[in-house]
Amino acid sequence: MEKKGLGIEVKVGIFVFIGLVVLGYMTFRINKYKFKTAGGYEVTALFDSVSGLVKDSPVQIAGVEVGRIERIGLKDGQAEVTMNIRKDVPIYADAKAVIKSQGVLGDKFIEIMPGKEKDKRMASGGMIQKSRSTIELDDILAQAEPAIQNIRSVTKSLDEVLGSEEGKANLKETFFNIRKTTEDIRSIALGLSHGEGTMGKLIRDDALYKDMRATVSGLKETVIQVQEGKGSVGKFVKDDQFYESTKQAVDSLQRVAQKIDSGEGTLGKLVNDDSLYKEAKATMANLNQATEKLNNGQGSLGKLMSDDSLYKEAKYTLRSVTRATEGLQEQVPVSILSTIIGTIIK
Repeated sequence: MEKKGLGIEVKVGIFVFIGLVVLGYMTFRINKYKFKTAGGYEVTALFDSVSGLVKDSPVQIAGVEVGRIERIGLKDGQAEVTMNIRKDVPIYADAKAVIKSQGVLGDKFIEIMPGKEKDKRMASGGMIQKSRSTIELDDILAQAEPAIQNIRSVTKSLDEVLGSEEGKANLKETFFNIRKTTEDIRSIALGLSHGEGTMGKLIRDDALYKDMRATVSGLKETVIQVQEGKGSVGKFVKDDQFYESTKQAVDSLQRVAQKIDSGEGTLGKLVNDDSLYKEAKATMANLNQATEKLNNGQGSLGKLMSDDSLYKEAKYTLRSVTRATEGLQEQVPVSILSTIIGTIIK
């Protein structure tokens, strides 16, 4: 008798049974969290946009799932999201809710920053005041549109400048100049490394280093001598007698200044006595009056200064005296000769 295998109906039944078992297990796994959170508490948050967020999406704190989204509604033009949070997870008054994505194109979920423990713990039905929606790709593109337009404008300008024959020639010349400048810099750097020129000698020659070292050593020795009180500067720095003498001189100047301020002595009287100022002022006033009289021709001296007749008379008199002197000079030899002859005759 030929043995028959399982029929097709039996095989299909077994396959369906296994599928139902797997489906039941997966359903149990999915709803397991709901069983756990059935006794949780609800909190709500308002968002400008909840695009991509659906009911039963996870709610996380620090990457750990702590609840699920119960419902999504509309309130005053904003999306109101109600979340069921486990009882053992506290959320405080300064909490913040942010919509995030699992990767770039992953499912959306809500990340909660629970806040600080010093604030009051949020009760069931509480509202999270701080929230932020995800930035949509359309918003990013809209914000990037002005930048894209600017890039297009710049590209178009560069194409207009560099696309012409003149632009290509200028660009070629620019690259040639850059290349030549680079070669010149390289040549200068090689010359410096080989000790050529003044800068090269300063870099390669040890004489400058030795001179600087000798100078520093000399300065160091000078400082040591000053600290030890050697030399004039050292004596000035270390000798207390110079300090005392200077202090006494300053004290003396202060005493003299105090005497002058108090009106003691000749200088103090000159500084503090107003009579000298008044006398000097009266003298200057008298001199001004006398000068004004002289300028106006008043008085004998004023007349002498302003009257031209005196000048003319003096000039005439001077001429007469000059002529008389000349006549006298001519008569003196004759008179002398006559006297001599008269003496001989007698």
